[in-house]
Amino acid sequence: MKSFLFKKRRINRAQAMVEFMLALPLLVVLLYGIIEVSRLVFIFASVANASRQAARYGSAAGETGNTFYYQDCEGIREVAEKSAIVTDFDEINITYDRGITSDGAQIQIPDIDPSPDVNTCPIEDNTIRNGDRIIVQVSTSYEPILPLLPIEPFTVVSASARTFLISVPIVGSSMPMEFAAESATPSVEPTLTPSGFETPTATIVITPTSSIPGGGRITPPSVPLTQTQLALTNQAGISPIPPTLTFTPSRTPLPTNTPSITPTAISCTGLTGVFHGPLRIDDNIMEMRIDNRTGYVLSAAQVYVEWNHDTGHLSENDRTLRLQKILLGSQAWIGDIHAPSAYIPAFYPSIPPGESLIQFVFHQNYTLTDGTERIIITIGTPGCVNYPIDSRN
Repeated sequence: MKSFLFKKRRINRAQAMVEFMLALPLLVVLLYGIIEVSRLVFIFASVANASRQAARYGSAAGETGNTFYYQDCEGIREVAEKSAIVTDFDEINITYDRGITSDGAQIQIPDIDPSPDVNTCPIEDNTIRNGDRIIVQVSTSYEPILPLLPIEPFTVVSASARTFLISVPIVGSSMPMEFAAESATPSVEPTLTPSGFETPTATIVITPTSSIPGGGRITPPSVPLTQTQLALTNQAGISPIPPTLTFTPSRTPLPTNTPSITPTAISCTGLTGVFHGPLRIDDNIMEMRIDNRTGYVLSAAQVYVEWNHDTGHLSENDRTLRLQKILLGSQAWIGDIHAPSAYIPAFYPSIPPGESLIQFVFHQNYTLTDGTERIIITIGTPGCVNYPIDSRN
């Protein structure tokens, strides 16, 4: 009986070992497949996150070490490399474009290849303008750890694009919307008369007399008497001293005129506000009419302008437009700016009452518009503070 049980146990153990050996290859392949697929997903996530973070860094506004973020090629690549966890990236390409059309086609920046397969970083300052995009493409090679699965090596690629702004016009609402200007109105206010213009008045001093000739009781004086006066009044046969007049100056106020303040409202809104005409281009001049109906001279706190700086002139040699002069009446700014937009430095013109014309003069004819043209004049006069004269509104 014992011999039979022992043989049965040996048969069951051998059967389990055989079954395990048959299932082991399948189990190993399954475990390896799970590991390899997880590794592949991790690589996909690393590449996608690297391109996304690098594009976000390159589209940031401002500068780092006197270099714009979109020009900081090493900084962009360094941000991408931080996402490389289980793999090393083969290529990190950085390029730029002007967005895409309604059909999904890229809009090329002149002389810049927008294909993510090429690298065009760094790019010049005067090439980029508001609304352009930075494109970062990250690629790495995937190859299985062990050739157990029928998977051929391939390249994992991810490209991300983000739009950036080079400059942003700051436009606010007028707070407060009204202001009390000052105008003089005369009013009467008493003042002291200067010395030398006193008006004399008479004061009578009565000298006392004796009631009995040669002596007697003295009538009390109405005013204090001097020793000489007392002596004379007590002597017999002396006639009483006549009253004397004493002049005492008094001050009489004279009316004078002093200005007072009467408020007058100023507002850049409503029927008596500030208006503008359409933006027009004629030869090499971009201009806009301003209608100031407030009745007061307004001062500009800031002048902002956008134009097609790189392709605005149809020519095979020079397609650029350089802003060289701004005119508003007799006021002028002279310089040389080649950029997609600019806040004009040290130019705060006055806007007279009535109609006036502001003109932006370029170094050659403005023959091709691209829809970015814009003029914003921000008012700084109290009552109209931060009120924008915007050509698009």
